[in-house]
Amino acid sequence: MNELQQVLLIFAIIVIAGLYILQKIKAKRNQSAPDSQPEQPVQNTRTSADKALNELGEAHIPLSQQTQHRLHMDGEEEEVIPDSQLGLSFGKEFEKPKTEAPTQEEETPSETEERKPRHIVLEAEDIHPVGGVEEGGASADDDDYKPSFGIPEGGVNTPETEVETELKDPQIFAIIVMGTDDFLWPKVNQTLQGVGLVPSEQGIFVKKDSMGNEIIRVANLMEPGTFPLDQPTNSELKTAGVVLILELPTTVKAPAVMHDMIMMSRKISQRLNGRLYDGERHLLKESDLQAMRDAAVAYESAAI
Repeated sequence: MNELQQVLLIFAIIVIAGLYILQKIKAKRNQSAPDSQPEQPVQNTRTSADKALNELGEAHIPLSQQTQHRLHMDGEEEEVIPDSQLGLSFGKEFEKPKTEAPTQEEETPSETEERKPRHIVLEAEDIHPVGGVEEGGASADDDDYKPSFGIPEGGVNTPETEVETELKDPQIFAIIVMGTDDFLWPKVNQTLQGVGLVPSEQGIFVKKDSMGNEIIRVANLMEPGTFPLDQPTNSELKTAGVVLILELPTTVKAPAVMHDMIMMSRKISQRLNGRLYDGERHLLKESDLQAMRDAAVAYESAAI
């Protein structure tokens, strides 16, 4: 132990000893204090209690002379009530005068008839529809009669006009997903179903709308274009790529379905580690994809 630690230890011992001595002194003072107190409060309490018991039979509030007189007054005597406290008469002073209704003079029958509203009654012997009844035609009483309502019997002669309708020609868009190596069939099957495509009876994958209509088709790049759906886990089967086909018009707006096909092709290429090509096997750029979007917008806004 160095000198500093020794000094601190001695100081701590002195402080503890001082606190202990102070505590002992306080304890002695507390013990001597109750013994020195006099017993005067106890005696004062007993004296006040005895005095209260003795005063229980005395009247605390004295009664006035008028109150004592009323208590000892005979029942036959009537109490005198001053005029200022007499009851008010709520009689004729507060009743509203009744006004008699003026008698109406009896009116003579002639005056009553003059006050009645006058109605004009029109009498028609024969009622015919608008336009009258032609000679030799059906009468109004005939059950088979049908009014013409101003339309001639031969009908309205409208000039025949040829309405030229410009039908939209179907357009086909395709995006090919290929890689440097062939894709394994189990990986392709898992990827296509993972992006929302379902296998169809034709042996390809399709995307359907909410009503069950096919809007996007995905076929095998290799002939004959179908997938071996009956062998989903055969790792020996491979394919050079897949092609996404969109034929407009569909049940969905052209810009919306074009956006779905582009996004779907991007997801497939990322999962298969491939690239996007057009129908002529040219690499697609972002500008080419934007051109496909613009073509879909133009197709949708074309006049019908």
